[in-house]
Amino acid sequence: MWQALAAILSIAYCIPAQATAAHLAEALAWQSPSMAWAPPRSLAAAGDGVLDPATRWQPVALPAARERRTPSATPGDGTPPQVWWLRMQVPASALAPTPQGPRLYIPRWHTLGNAAVYVDGRLAWQSRGSRMLVSFNQPVWLDLGGDVRPGQPLTVHVRMASAQGAGGALSSLWAGPAEELRAGWRLRSLLQSDLLAYVRGANLVLGVLALAVWLARRRQGETGYLLFFLMSLSHVFGTSLFLVDAEGFGLDDSWFTWLTMAGSLSASTCAFLLLCRLQGRRYPRLSRALVVYVAIAALALLPLWSPPLGAFLPLVRLAQIPAALPLVGAAVAGAWRLRAWPHVLLAAMMVLLFPLWLHDLAMQSFRVSAEHIYATPYLYAGVIAMFLAAAFQRYQQAAREAEQARAVLAERLADQERELGRTHERLRAAERQQTLMHERQRLMREMHDGVGSSLMSALRLVEHAQAPVDVAQVLKECIDDLKISIDSLEPVDADLLALLAGLRFRLEQRLGEAGIALRWHTRDVPPLPWLDAQSALHVLRILQEVLTNIVKHSGATAITVSTAEAACGGAPGVHVCVRDDGRPFTTPAALPPGRRGLGNVRARARALDARCDWAPQAHGTVFTLWLPLQRGPARGTPATT
Repeated sequence: MWQALAAILSIAYCIPAQATAAHLAEALAWQSPSMAWAPPRSLAAAGDGVLDPATRWQPVALPAARERRTPSATPGDGTPPQVWWLRMQVPASALAPTPQGPRLYIPRWHTLGNAAVYVDGRLAWQSRGSRMLVSFNQPVWLDLGGDVRPGQPLTVHVRMASAQGAGGALSSLWAGPAEELRAGWRLRSLLQSDLLAYVRGANLVLGVLALAVWLARRRQGETGYLLFFLMSLSHVFGTSLFLVDAEGFGLDDSWFTWLTMAGSLSASTCAFLLLCRLQGRRYPRLSRALVVYVAIAALALLPLWSPPLGAFLPLVRLAQIPAALPLVGAAVAGAWRLRAWPHVLLAAMMVLLFPLWLHDLAMQSFRVSAEHIYATPYLYAGVIAMFLAAAFQRYQQAAREAEQARAVLAERLADQERELGRTHERLRAAERQQTLMHERQRLMREMHDGVGSSLMSALRLVEHAQAPVDVAQVLKECIDDLKISIDSLEPVDADLLALLAGLRFRLEQRLGEAGIALRWHTRDVPPLPWLDAQSALHVLRILQEVLTNIVKHSGATAITVSTAEAACGGAPGVHVCVRDDGRPFTTPAALPPGRRGLGNVRARARALDARCDWAPQAHGTVFTLWLPLQRGPARGTPATT
């Protein structure tokens, strides 16, 4: 596959026809008796017979592997290495001049130790850093331009120093123009390390976002976001083994290996707990047992008391099986119960986990071709993607349920609004009926007490054969009462002066016929917001009673009505003054029998929260009616004469 892809991409690079890459699929192998871990600076300085013509090289096919024995020795424990040499020859046709020159490309090598590449006896590349955590997943890319001799082949030696019993593997090699090999090298680098780094970074970013959401909603018990963050973080640690470069991470080998193991175990545990929440199921006993197992396994593998993990790494990987089984079971059960595509795909990935995991384990034991790709890290990435898909589907379901609930609530709200509207209409109708009833009662009461009383007085005068002039006067008063009652129904918009103007129009002619001059000295006063029909009638009745008493009893020849803004007891208001030039009037301490006019004036004033007062002068009397700008609660209507 890699050769076909490289051939296709080489066409796009327009490679000259005379330069063709060589695929080195055969080599000569020799196990050296060398006891040195460090590679020599050149083949001439090797000192182990690698250049001795008598050395017996054995032909091998590439990729080649030496089986790993478990447990094996660990590099750095003082045990000498097993040194394995492989020799290949690059044909001259692959070294023809090109714009970018020839390259040597090694897809993968792997062992517990180190490796070095020699070109025509010169050390061209060597692995650095740890001997146990080597850069087995990083392809080797060497520039051969400085070693090419026109028309001459190149001899390539690969030295691999391994721990005793650790085995090793080397893929086939490619040599030729950089333009032709670069596509395969970049694709191999992408699949073996770069893409995995991108996936790890994306998972970590999603995990940090989930952590931020959990911190914002932890009071609501959204532990699923915390589990997703822990799962993403564990995936980062669990896959770090595949991203070791030629320089290493600078961390102790045992602790680094333990960190990757703990990350893998933790990722499985967090994935199981998160899947249970996504499926809406709880397995309390299984969850507790899984957490206890992972904690015990992590503690047991701590480098403080465990043997070097590098020697037991394939066996240690078996500890992941008990942690993965509950996850697989929950995924399959959830897919069967929910029948949703994210859960079905997740279950399929979980089922594939074991064969792919066994494949990767076989690669670590050098039982499978070194040119294969480690699949487990990407499967974990797919699992996280399926978790995201399942969470997104759950979010969509929650959104649909919320939309349905919103529609139901909107319908209920509309029903409540319609019912409230009907109730409001009924209340308004009842209020209108009650208002009309109260207004009828008020008019009937006023007509009974005012016009009716005057008509009864006229009737008594006629029955007792008194003077007709008195009857006419009573009838005029009756008509005045009726007109005042009608005037009180006219809207005055809280304007006291408009109300008084109507009273002047009704009484000025009758006062003139009685020989009394009516003078009007009014000033602008603030509006009275409470001046409705009933209150207006109270004001008119008070002034009517006062003017009638002046006409009947004072013998005055002139009456002056004035208005002004005035405060009383610290409360703002207006007053209406009625001044006459007749006999002074002093209010009695007790009302005489049958004289209820003064009592009615005071009762109406109290109903308005107003105050009234009669002040006798040397020539006449001053009546003052003070009206507040603001009133308290409405009071009952007083009785009238």
